[in-house]
Amino acid sequence: MVYKTFIISLFIVFWTNIHAQDQVAYIRKYQDLAIAEMMRTGIPASIKLAQAILESNCGQSELACKANNHFGIKCGGSWNGKAFHKEDDDYSNGQLVKSCFREFDCVRDSYIAHSDFLADPGKATRYGSLFLLDRADYKGWAKGLSKAGYATDPQYANRLIEIIEKYELFRFDNEYEHMLASDAPPSSAAVQLVKYTNDVKYTRALQGDNALSIARRNEMSVSQLMRYNENIARKDQSLEAGEKVYLEPKKSKNHGKQKYHILKEGEDLADLSSLYGIKLESLLKRNGLKKNEVPAPKQKIMLKGKAKTEVRTVDPYEVPGKKKTTTQKSSSSYEVNATQKDTDQSMASVSTSPGTVSKTTTGVKESLSSMHTVMKGDTLYGIARTYGLSVNDLKMKNNLSADTIFVGQKLIFK
Repeated sequence: MVYKTFIISLFIVFWTNIHAQDQVAYIRKYQDLAIAEMMRTGIPASIKLAQAILESNCGQSELACKANNHFGIKCGGSWNGKAFHKEDDDYSNGQLVKSCFREFDCVRDSYIAHSDFLADPGKATRYGSLFLLDRADYKGWAKGLSKAGYATDPQYANRLIEIIEKYELFRFDNEYEHMLASDAPPSSAAVQLVKYTNDVKYTRALQGDNALSIARRNEMSVSQLMRYNENIARKDQSLEAGEKVYLEPKKSKNHGKQKYHILKEGEDLADLSSLYGIKLESLLKRNGLKKNEVPAPKQKIMLKGKAKTEVRTVDPYEVPGKKKTTTQKSSSSYEVNATQKDTDQSMASVSTSPGTVSKTTTGVKESLSSMHTVMKGDTLYGIARTYGLSVNDLKMKNNLSADTIFVGQKLIFK
């Protein structure tokens, strides 16, 4: 009897440890998504994660595995998407019948639907008061959800609070507090998580986002994200808050009514590719431009169809503010060599006093390692992509007001 009790106790400890590991893994996998939804709607990330852990058994329930439904959301009268049927708590004539649950294409859509369900104006009498609570008041949210009848379990609130406090999920509720405007409605505290441009799905980067965090939050690989966004060159590339990031391949043309765009000062084709959700390669072809050609401001850039007149371009190697000069192709190597010669002379002119040469020379080398020397064929877009920057970032670092660069020019990229 003692041996049997020991075995049972050992099994309980083992099962508890395994379950705890599952919960930790689940939190790590979906914490970014919960935070993003908190930024969008004001629902505490701690509450969303705790509910998902309970409702989906850490993503291992049948509903989660087969329908990507992590919150047990039923179809409802307005649902016209895919459905998954399983027995739950619905009866007909005293007989248990299969309930209709929403089926989602991915977990992300389930998280969004959960937020939209609670924030639905039609359910304001049930859940509306929750959005008046402080975002850090996870206990108030847990008790409010239970009182509103989100779950039939009388211990639902206590179970949520236990999970939140066990794993300190409340820390996520304060992580982006500085980004939230206390005098603004929750829904305007951040950009919408997912939107569409030209029938292409995109999201907006949050403060501190990089390519890896966005890819993880949207359940895709970084390589996919880089293929869909020509401006992303590295997985750890930092992104500006609010920057548009496409989650699907862009289209080859604009499917809206707008046929063309008049290029403004400071805009380039990479900007239009992001603005309209059109592949950069397609924009070049439609407008009869080569990869390294830079269209001049005020030019008509076709978004659908093909340009009937030649698009005027500017010399990307022209020094801004100076008169344009014609340079033969054969002289480009000389220009680069001359630039290198100037650099060598600069390094040679460093003081050779004992004890100072090594330090000064090292400083010059470190400075040069943070600079790119423009060569024939280079463009601002290409250089920016190489070093994981946006064109605007590169221009700001080098105080450039135009998109023109010239052979031999030194550009700072750090």
